[in-house]
Amino acid sequence: MKKFGLLVFALGTLLSASFAAPVLMEGIAAIVDGKPIMRSEFLNNLYHFQETPTAASMSEQEQKDYVLDKLIEEKVLLSRIDRDSIVVSDAEIDQRVTAHLTQLAASQNINMATLEKAIRSQLGVSMAQYRDQLAKQIRSHVETQRVRQRHVGAVSPTKKEVDAFYKAYKDSLPRQFNCVQLSHIQLKIEPDPAIVDSVKRIAEALIDSLNYGIKFELLAKNHSQDSSAEKGGDLGYFRRGLLDPAFERALDQLKNGQYYSTPVKTDRGWHIVRVIGRKEDGVRSAHILLRTIPTAADSARVLRLADSLRTTIKTKADFSLAAKKFSTDKSSNFAGGLLGWFQKNEMEPAYVEPVANLNVGEVSAPVEIDGSYHLFRLDDSRQIRELTLEEDYGKIEAMAANHLENEKLNALIKKWREEVHIEIRMTE
Repeated sequence: MKKFGLLVFALGTLLSASFAAPVLMEGIAAIVDGKPIMRSEFLNNLYHFQETPTAASMSEQEQKDYVLDKLIEEKVLLSRIDRDSIVVSDAEIDQRVTAHLTQLAASQNINMATLEKAIRSQLGVSMAQYRDQLAKQIRSHVETQRVRQRHVGAVSPTKKEVDAFYKAYKDSLPRQFNCVQLSHIQLKIEPDPAIVDSVKRIAEALIDSLNYGIKFELLAKNHSQDSSAEKGGDLGYFRRGLLDPAFERALDQLKNGQYYSTPVKTDRGWHIVRVIGRKEDGVRSAHILLRTIPTAADSARVLRLADSLRTTIKTKADFSLAAKKFSTDKSSNFAGGLLGWFQKNEMEPAYVEPVANLNVGEVSAPVEIDGSYHLFRLDDSRQIRELTLEEDYGKIEAMAANHLENEKLNALIKKWREEVHIEIRMTE
């Protein structure tokens, strides 16, 4: 039976090996591209690999060879970071660590002080030490993802490929535990049209200023309503598909240094769009953002609609019809608001409290999340369930895509191994 999992070993084991590894005599197991694999690192990974089902069918020497080979592959992959000039800032890592801890606390329905006590009692380390260990693991993960993005990109498997993946790995796909099936109706709090029109007129006046020769960077610093204002509106490089479609359509029509002749509308507001430069895998753009901010009256209007819908919804069919008619979430409204199955400890933190006390079939009170009011319906609840193509196609499709990306990446790693110096020093 085939086993499904990441083929690049030890990149996703956040902290599992950081506090439980035995301390043994130090030394160098191998050197890859001038960087050592320490004996302790090898033994640490071997110790944890030996606890997996895969290791059970191997001899001790085969286990050692397997673990060392996977560590070499990891180092070969990480060697691309310097070669590709990939830089991940400390600020980004710190933000990701904070987000991880916040989500961890929310999933357990505890505050940060309680989480800190649990970390100290269960792991024997301070929060500062835990953050430091987590930061190292997250940095390695982010850097690896950047290499993947640059050399592999996103893979979109066909339905035939998803079906084949499911057939091959069905028996080894992860189960879900303590899970719920949710639907929602999202009602975006939109500003009054009069506000939208007035902000557009301001954007048009700024474009007139550009036409008269005022520098884009100066106008961005004085008027743009986001953090890019400090950099003259510079957004940096983005690969196609990562920005708002309307924003990207405007970029497509511009040459380097040009700005779009009319304001561009997105969910964030009105943008004055400019192209700074292009390279093979992306475009460097700048903008002046003028936000269209809803008023308290706009919020109250949407809340009244949410309350009215909750009062009239009696059945799942009622909910589905309301979602199709009113929900502004285009990824779920066509399916009657169905969000799918979630393990409770993996739910979006903002979803946890609204659905915590719902019984199957009940609809939550309206809750505001990220500029929208949401109504949640608890469709089902199970302690254990298997993934199926019918109910979990999106999750399985993502797994299939990850599997195909790993196949491409491992082919590249095999090629890169021939380009770097590898010296194995461990003899036992």
